[in-house]
Amino acid sequence: MEFMTTVQYQIVKKQAKKIFNAHTSSKDPNVIQAVQALAQEEINNQLVFADLDQQLVMQPIFELKTKEQMEHFFNEIKAFVKPFERPTDSEIKKLFPKDKKLKLPKFENVDWKEISYLSWFDPGTNRKYIVYRENETLKGVRGVYSTTEKMGICTVCNRHSKVGMLMVSKSGTALGTYTKRGNYICDDSISCNESLTEIEKFYDFVGNLK
Repeated sequence: MEFMTTVQYQIVKKQAKKIFNAHTSSKDPNVIQAVQALAQEEINNQLVFADLDQQLVMQPIFELKTKEQMEHFFNEIKAFVKPFERPTDSEIKKLFPKDKKLKLPKFENVDWKEISYLSWFDPGTNRKYIVYRENETLKGVRGVYSTTEKMGICTVCNRHSKVGMLMVSKSGTALGTYTKRGNYICDDSISCNESLTEIEKFYDFVGNLK
């Protein structure tokens, strides 16, 4: 039974890496136990377990001493992640009615259990598209994307990465006027999704663009 969102899955992976690092960098059992306790507290704060079986799925996290064990754990718990529901091409096109020649990427290689939002860049128009669900409703934003070739903090995932500026123009209150809103986000949306552990930051970001 799938009981984790993608964000919760990324949170568990983050805690697993902390435990793995504790096992590999320290021989002090007190240090390891402290890291394990903090990880368990974070997981319990973020996940609601319906029964004991769901809790037992997480138990191997506390004994991750090799990279192989950690990768095996990630693959095992991935079966319990609710995937991002793949939208149809027509559903996506309805989100962007002004883009008559909207070019959609190939979605065959997308791992739907690893993403909280779908995003792609159209180099022909310099536009970046973001498709997401909020309260079960499919939504989308798009804007002009400018690559900076610089490292910075992503507004969405709060990771230090190569970022660019996404700028959205909206009609102003007066005829013929426009307002622009934007911020820096990761160039690589797949890595951004993998680092996204606070979905509220994402909703704040897209909300500010509207």
